[in-house]
Amino acid sequence: MFQVTFRKRVVMVLSIAGGLAVLAAATLGFGFDVRIVQMKDQCDPTSFNAAIGPGTCVGHNGGVSFDTFLSVLRRTQRFGAWHFAPREVRLHDGQPFQARNDGGEAHTFTEVDEFGGGIVPLLNQLSGNPEPAPECLQLGRGDFIAPGDSTEPEVESRGTHHYQCCIHPWMRADVTVQ
Repeated sequence: MFQVTFRKRVVMVLSIAGGLAVLAAATLGFGFDVRIVQMKDQCDPTSFNAAIGPGTCVGHNGGVSFDTFLSVLRRTQRFGAWHFAPREVRLHDGQPFQARNDGGEAHTFTEVDEFGGGIVPLLNQLSGNPEPAPECLQLGRGDFIAPGDSTEPEVESRGTHHYQCCIHPWMRADVTVQ
């Protein structure tokens, strides 16, 4: 005959409780890792601040001068050092994600129906995006993400969602929720 001791009962109860806690956490979304999209740039503070204004580029992570930035944009319509990483993200329904500005300039992480231009006409022209995405024309102060700051967008439906920087419109990412 099988006999359950007090110690075995405690172990069984704790095992069941632990399993239920893990199941509840996964159901509520706590069991997912937070996915991070990094906003990156390599602006040189001295040249960017001289050309655009004080405080445009902060930090010490960039070695690309403003003149080089414009020259590369004129040739290629984008500058690879200004990008979202990764460019494609897959999430489970309810999984949190974060966009973090690891660069030296302000960026936006704006959901758009279709990729387009942003709010800086010169950068739209140089990047081949003459028509601003309508969502970029509706930005508020809180939509700008300063260097070192982050945002946690809430994706409310399954499918692929397009995000772009409304300052540097070639900075783009697709977030697919399964």
